[in-house]
Amino acid sequence: MEANLFATLQPLATPQYPATYQRGTQRIALPYLNRTIFIAVDDVLCLQGEGNYTFLYTRDRKRYLVSKTLKEFEKTLSGDMFLRIHKSYIVNLAYVQRSVFNKERTVRLADGREVAISRRRMKDISQQLVQYWQRLLN
Repeated sequence: MEANLFATLQPLATPQYPATYQRGTQRIALPYLNRTIFIAVDDVLCLQGEGNYTFLYTRDRKRYLVSKTLKEFEKTLSGDMFLRIHKSYIVNLAYVQRSVFNKERTVRLADGREVAISRRRMKDISQQLVQYWQRLLN
């Protein structure tokens, strides 16, 4: 039992970024416990919208609650690295596992989370994912 728990707490695989992407250039300021913390945009796995609040999930398996809408984050985050795949989710493309984009309209992230893809935007999202993976190979 403990071995399984330990296996799930291992650090995530290193994300893959295109050669043209400059890592570590952007940070997000979050109010947290009466202070402001800064999180590197590269460490954000996904953002989940809940009304006027957003849960921000990071690479080190932490979750932050921010009083901003997903739309506000969508405006500030780079469209090259972040993609809104559902009305409630924005994902970091570097953490999307290539082999798990399936016909059930979900993608699997590096932490094992499966996120639904919007039905209406399925074709557009799949094209953007393919373009991102092509940039990785070039």
